[in-house]
Amino acid sequence: MTTRHNLLCNFAASWSGGGYKRLFEYARWFDEHGGANFIVHPRCADLGDQFPRNRYFIASPSRWRRLYDDCGYLRDIERQIGKPELYYSYGIPLYFPVGTVNWFHLSNVLPLSTRGIPLSLSGRLRAALLGRRIRRGFANAQVISAESKTSTELLSGVAPSRLFVSVNGSDDELAVLREAHPEPKQNVATVVGTIQYKALEDSVLVFRMLQRGNPGLRLSIIGNPDWVPPALRSMPDVSVRGLLPRDEVIASLRQSQFYITTSRVENSYNAAAEGIFLAAESYISNIGPHRELLLNMPFDEVSVPGLPAPLLHVTRHSLSGANLKSWDNVVREMLGRFQEVAGHR
Repeated sequence: MTTRHNLLCNFAASWSGGGYKRLFEYARWFDEHGGANFIVHPRCADLGDQFPRNRYFIASPSRWRRLYDDCGYLRDIERQIGKPELYYSYGIPLYFPVGTVNWFHLSNVLPLSTRGIPLSLSGRLRAALLGRRIRRGFANAQVISAESKTSTELLSGVAPSRLFVSVNGSDDELAVLREAHPEPKQNVATVVGTIQYKALEDSVLVFRMLQRGNPGLRLSIIGNPDWVPPALRSMPDVSVRGLLPRDEVIASLRQSQFYITTSRVENSYNAAAEGIFLAAESYISNIGPHRELLLNMPFDEVSVPGLPAPLLHVTRHSLSGANLKSWDNVVREMLGRFQEVAGHR
């Protein structure tokens, strides 16, 4: 396809992490195939320089304004571009129909399920409020997608015909699988993500277990340093590296002997896939999306002192990329589903 796409993709609430990764890859793909319309956060405005065939609208409602005017900017955009054939909303509730076909993508499962997840009271209340708005918006969506089969199971009351699994692409991992010689590893265990549900304290227990058999092992933590306990930041064998650009995260994982994630919940296997295909060995939490990633691949269940549930242990050399998809496949599958729905209207 080389003609411009009459699509409007709303990523206004996503400027980092997995949301930015999907935004970047969608913007890149559509730029190569005629262009499309994107609503983005101000921190992502430079995408216009990288992928100029797309048209970008900047939306920056404050956290408080989002409580009462989450999508007020949509009416003005519609006046400029007309009614889009597809409106794709990444994590932002559908308060009203915007396009001929309206697609809601679940970007985070916490608004739909916080049971057993360590969150502050304010975080729990925000998740509950957003969850109610998301569920009310299902009535305006012809397609509702999530990033794993496990996540679609949280979408109770939605007809299966309206559900769609849209995983994250794994171009970096697939490229590494094609390499003849893996990059040399450093004696480092890496953790990516410090938000509460990542359960950093559990990851530290895994690190200490590994360190007992490998006294020179060091821990590298990538993520918001404000969410790392001061006592952990001051330990001499721990390096808190802060928020890093994606290419630096990938480079760090490629050089790591171990990757650790003890996340209590995930929408996708995105973070786990980056770790297990780049580091030499990995210990990942035994949750649904991680099981989907490892389907038909070898792994061991390992008990860690202090943790209530076993983790999954995998080695890089035993893995295949059978369950991975390229971003090109991900976008084409999305467009295929859109065209299928549009053809039945």
